[in-house]
Amino acid sequence: MVLRTIMAPDDTPNFRETGRRLSPVLSKIILQAEEDNRQILTTKDFVEFYEVTDTYARKMIAHLVETGWLVRVGPGKYQLQPAKTGLDPYPSADKFVAAGQLSNDGFIAFGSAAEYHGLTTQVFQSVTVATMKRGRVREGPPVRIEYVHVNPHNFIGFQSISKAPDVNVATAERTLLDVLDRPDYSGGISDIPEIFRRATSRAKVDKILEYLPTYRSKSLVQRIGFMLEAFGYQLTSEQNAELQKLSKGNYAYLFTAGYPGTDSHSRYNSKWRLVINAPGFVSEEKAG
Repeated sequence: MVLRTIMAPDDTPNFRETGRRLSPVLSKIILQAEEDNRQILTTKDFVEFYEVTDTYARKMIAHLVETGWLVRVGPGKYQLQPAKTGLDPYPSADKFVAAGQLSNDGFIAFGSAAEYHGLTTQVFQSVTVATMKRGRVREGPPVRIEYVHVNPHNFIGFQSISKAPDVNVATAERTLLDVLDRPDYSGGISDIPEIFRRATSRAKVDKILEYLPTYRSKSLVQRIGFMLEAFGYQLTSEQNAELQKLSKGNYAYLFTAGYPGTDSHSRYNSKWRLVINAPGFVSEEKAG
């Protein structure tokens, strides 16, 4: 959900009448931001770009807000309203770029990363960001962001995106681990088989095994081992042995019993010592 401040009619700037004025000096940072696809600008950006004081930077920002080039979206943070939006001062933003630039201490993850990589057909209204800070929700323009806490030892497996600077997203390999580990942040159980199918040509098993120990979960080792095998990922004998070693002696369910989407028609996979308790995860051939 995107929230917008509603102004009284008499106070609403009519840019179709006045235009969106831009001085030669201020045009420099606007044009540079557009070239870099920076959708979020901060007071610090102005201080460093123009080499001015914080006070003077705020005056520059206030003028750009007044003339429709910036909209305040948080303390010291402003969304750029680029020239291509014409005379509309409230265009929609690229939610991934905006969320990433508003969250430079985290990375886009879980279902949002699956959406970004094209691994799911679901379109989420909010963007989920993994962070080492306490989990919270940021309501407000230009995008709703749900922050999920991850431990420092698990803060790995992300890459920069090509659309904009300083925005990171979980790799395809980490995304597979995350959606299996936390389906509640990934659109639920039903979409997971399709995510694994779509990732087969992109996700590398050795990378998955590299990230896996940072989750510190034997049951996740069993679940990812089963899923990789069930959905056609090629595991070497060494990789199979490593997964078995990491999960030795453990028995688990594919998903927590009673979780939405699970059922009572369970099947037991002896290789992975795993109860498969959701439909769509065992082919009819293997199930028979």
